Amino acid sequence: MNKQESKAAIRRILVALDASSHSLAALEAAAELAARMEAELLGLFVEDINILQLAELPFAQGVSYPFTVGQQLDKSKMERALKVKAEQARRALATTAKQLHVRWSFRTVRGYITSEVLEAALEADLLTLGKSSRQLARRVELGSTAREAIARAPRPVLLVQHGVSIKQPVLVVYDGSESAKQALATGADMAQAYGDGLVVLILAEISDVAQRLENEVTAWLQGRKLQVGYRWLDKLDAQSLIQTIQTERGGILILGSESSDLSLETIQEILEKINCPVLLIRH
Repeated sequence: MNKQESKAAIRRILVALDASSHSLAALEAAAELAARMEAELLGLFVEDINILQLAELPFAQGVSYPFTVGQQLDKSKMERALKVKAEQARRALATTAKQLHVRWSFRTVRGYITSEVLEAALEADLLTLGKSSRQLARRVELGSTAREAIARAPRPVLLVQHGVSIKQPVLVVYDGSESAKQALATGADMAQAYGDGLVVLILAEISDVAQRLENEVTAWLQGRKLQVGYRWLDKLDAQSLIQTIQTERGGILILGSESSDLSLETIQEILEKINCPVLLIRH
């Protein structure tokens, strides 16, 4: 890694809003990050075209958010309800941004939620999402937009759930891949913005490789005023990460998406089983 990679600049943060508890948690995390990184906050509300098309069908009834079960639907009612939700989202964004003295903008678009969110992400450096638009029992199941973002987002994705905020220390998974190097750069910037706590989780099957990777990270971080700790992981799975996060009292997990040990299914499992915010980096 060279010094040109040392600054993973985050200047524009997009947050997808739907007024649900998880999206509001994403808003709070995105706004605080914007304040600490001196970034601009971009709010997006998508009027779901699927819901509007459903309303045109005969005998359509509400079965899910933002409508109650059994509620008779028509397009005009749905449009009004969506505008109410959009205004709630805008007010939440305005209030949060004002409290933290963050520059912000907000827009509403109509279309397919995932497509609109991913297209808007091209204008930002970071996409922030709630893990889900709803809570299932005592666990959080990834929503469809979050799943698609993990697989296809053109920018790094920060996923946050209700009741959890970004804290110290910052945990970064490092295996020497290009996306892991970007994760380290981002993690170092965030650790400096939030305090000084950085824990690097070295992913390697054998000790010689782990030591080489640790030396590589130490050399790259030289000159940064950070308190850095190291942990060795010989495998990357949800259970290992949960135990490590609990041991280190991790506040956010940052990992690259290009590790050979990280399949899409593994990433999704990690996200569903880990409570702390997760930032997924693509090179």
